Amino acid sequence: MALVWPVYNGREPTRGGPWANISAPDAISLFELSEADFLSDLDKTPRFGDQRREFFHEGFRHIVIEIEPDEARRSGLKPGFYISRVDPEEAFRRLIEHAFVGALGSENVVRVEYSSTTDSSGNDAIRITVVIAPGAVKRLREGAALDALVRLRERLRDMREERNPIIEYATEAELAQNAGH
Repeated sequence: MALVWPVYNGREPTRGGPWANISAPDAISLFELSEADFLSDLDKTPRFGDQRREFFHEGFRHIVIEIEPDEARRSGLKPGFYISRVDPEEAFRRLIEHAFVGALGSENVVRVEYSSTTDSSGNDAIRITVVIAPGAVKRLREGAALDALVRLRERLRDMREERNPIIEYATEAELAQNAGH
C-alpha cells in the first residue's frame, strides 16, 4: 500500500499518522506522481524548509507519498518517498472523493466539493457535496449510500478531521437550478 502523509515544513514533518493507506496505483493517479517526484529512499524521512525550527502554525505545506517495496514493484516506481504537486487542501478533497468513488463507483461520482460550515447545534462541521452523474441513483446498489458514509467517516477519522460531515448529493443540473434561485 501507499501511505499519504500531510507534511509540515521544519524539524518535525508530521504529527500523527498518515491521512490514508491506499493502493499505489490509486496514489499515483490521485496525486499525479511520476519517477521525477522521487524524494528519498524509505530509510531517510524527507524534510522541508528550515530544520532548526517548527512550522506547525503554518499548517500542512506538502503531500508526501510513501510507497513500500511490494507496491513499488507492481506500480513501476521504486520504493521510497515521493512529493506530490497537489497541495494539501486539494489532496484533502481528493481523498474525500476517493472514499465516495470506492463506495458509489467512478461512473456515478462526477466530483466532490467541501466547505466549512456549522451544524444545527452551532458546532463546526464540514459540508460535502457529492455531484453525481445523471441516472446514478438508478445504478447504485442497495446500501451504497450507507457504505459511502461509513467510508467517509473512516477517512475523516484517519485524516484527524473532527468536524461532523453534512453530506448532500446533487446532479450538475440540480446544482445549476439551486444556484438560479
